[in-house]
This record gives sequence, structure tokens and C-alpha cells, in this order.
Amino acid sequence: MSNKSFNEEIVKILSQFHLIPQKIELYQEALTHASYTNEHKNSSNYDRLEFLGDSILDMVIADFLFEEYPQANSGQLSKMRSALVNGETLTYFSEQTFHLAEHVRYSIGEKDNIRFHKHIDEDVFEAFLGAIYLDQGYEKCRQVLFEIYKPLLKTAADHAKHLDSKGALQELLGTKINYVVVSQKNLNSFDVKFQVHAKVSDQILGIGEGRTIKEAEINAANDALRKKVGD
Repeated sequence: MSNKSFNEEIVKILSQFHLIPQKIELYQEALTHASYTNEHKNSSNYDRLEFLGDSILDMVIADFLFEEYPQANSGQLSKMRSALVNGETLTYFSEQTFHLAEHVRYSIGEKDNIRFHKHIDEDVFEAFLGAIYLDQGYEKCRQVLFEIYKPLLKTAADHAKHLDSKGALQELLGTKINYVVVSQKNLNSFDVKFQVHAKVSDQILGIGEGRTIKEAEINAANDALRKKVGD
């Protein structure tokens, strides 16, 4: 992709949030994997922007939850924040809301391996947030996050309960639970499905599938909890 086409795609991504880039190079950096910089020595990768975006995301989501749930204590707020900034959510925003994944610049060799590195999409999302913050300021970045997170804020408590299923199962059984990946299906270059068994010794307690190992583990724990409640 030429620089002109690359920049046009960046402008298109930002336009859906009514943003006009002031420093296009920030967004170029946010969409550049480290492997690309090995072949293009004058370019920079998203590493530093990801660090910044991660910190901003935590702060803004904490702010939203503090306002939305005035009766929640710090432990409850922390669980809700974790549920809202987990890898699955960030990957969804990266791939489906911002459509960033398809524009990330990799080295020629790394393009064949990206299906094994789903975390890259969430990293790029955080880096893009860092770019918006530096280019547009805190308030604009906050507005963008509010727009995409608004539907999730009302159900954050339910998300937290769902993600805490591994802890609930551990507490219920009082013994160590092993989560074993038993299969991996590459549905296409960008879509991988894992199956995980929640086990105690050789006994399978629950089975779960997901686009990441973490998601599959959570679903396996939920399956085990449902079976235990039904017993």
C-alpha cells in the first residue's frame, strides 16, 4: 500500500468519529508493527503509543464507571473495568469498530504469522487511542471512548460476573483447576477458535470454546458452573 493510500485509510477511520488528523504520522506509527521497522529503518512502531493508550483507556473507563455506578466499591469497580478492557473487547473494537487490523503494516515474513498473534489487534487499538490523545487531546479521546463504550457501561456489572467465573469455580471446588487447550481451529487467516477443558486431575468439569485461550477458559468455567448448579 502506498503512503497516499495508507493516509487515506487513516483519514477514513477517523472520519467516522468526526476527527480530522493534525499529525498523520502518529496514526501511521500506531498502525506499524515492530517487524515492519526492521525492513524500513526510518519508520517507528506502535510500542510507545500502546503504553500510552493502555494507561488512558484504564483512566477513562475508571472515570465512566465511577459515574455510572455510584454505589459500587473499589473491588467491584476494578472487576467491571477489567471486564470492559479485556482482550476480546479491545480486539472487537480494533477489528469491527475501527477496522484497524486490516491496515496494520507488517514485514513480509510476519504477515504469515499474524493469525497466531491475536493480541496484536488489541495492542493496535490501544496504540491508536494513544495517537488520538496526542493528536486531538484528552477530551476528544474521551468522547470517542464514550461513543463506543456507551452500550457496554449499563451491563458492565454483568460482564464482570461472567469474567469472574474462573474465580467462582475455584472457590466452589476449593481445589486447583487446570485449563487445557485440546484443539485449535484456524477458520481463516484472522479467525482462530480454541477449545479448552476445565479439569481436576483427569475429570473434565466443563468445555468451552473461544477466539482466544482466555475466552475459551472462561466459557469452560461457565460450563462447569452450570453443571455443578444442576447437580
